[in-house]
Order: sequence, then C-alpha cells, then structure tokens
Amino acid sequence: MRRQSGVSLVEIAMMFVVVSIVAVVALPVIVSPNKSTATQAINDADSIKKVKSAYALAIAEQGDYPLLDDVVEYIDADFAYQTSDYSGIIFRDGKQRLTVKTFQDTECTLLTGKANPGVSDVVRCIL
Repeated sequence: MRRQSGVSLVEIAMMFVVVSIVAVVALPVIVSPNKSTATQAINDADSIKKVKSAYALAIAEQGDYPLLDDVVEYIDADFAYQTSDYSGIIFRDGKQRLTVKTFQDTECTLLTGKANPGVSDVVRCIL
C-alpha cells in the first residue's frame, strides 16, 4: 500500500471552519473594552447635561446663581445628592452612579466647598 503525505482538502476546510468559529467568539471580547469606554463617555456626557439642565432651571427660577442644594432638586435621576464636601453632585441614572463636579467661580477652577455653606456652595460653573 502506498501512503500519502500532506493535508487533504477536507482537512483544510475543517481547520478553516474551526479558526473562523474561534475568531467570531474572540473578536467581541477583544473589541468590547473600546465599546465600554465609548459607552462610559456617552454616559458621562449625558450626566453632565442633566446637571447643566438642572442648573439652568435653578437659575431661571431664582434669577441668580443657585446653591448646590437647589441644583440637586432639579436633577432628573433615580436619586441625587451633594457630595459630603459640597464639591459636586452624586446621582444614579439607571445602573450607573455618577459624580459631576461643581465650581464656585465662573472660570471653573475653584470647586464648591463646605467651608462656608450658603456662600461657598453657590454653583457658578459646571464643566
């Protein structure tokens, strides 16, 4: 009997099918970190928009810069409250807990603070 060496066409086709299946399964795992980063960025942008909308509503109602408590009241989220040091707002929107920093100067350089509540927790800027 004569013995043949090499790989048959059927074996090559089977290897191609196996490699294709592995690629289809592995590709989403490799790509997903980028997708979750993009999703996180979109969620962060949406959270800042919600806080800025609440801020605009508080200004419109009061006619002046609002306190941090006033901004919190207008946020449309599952729950919202100010940070313990008055430097921002924490809220949950869906499954995600988000923090948005607030500033007591119009240049967005000095965070609102607890040192003098009612004075230093006036929100003049949100990045």
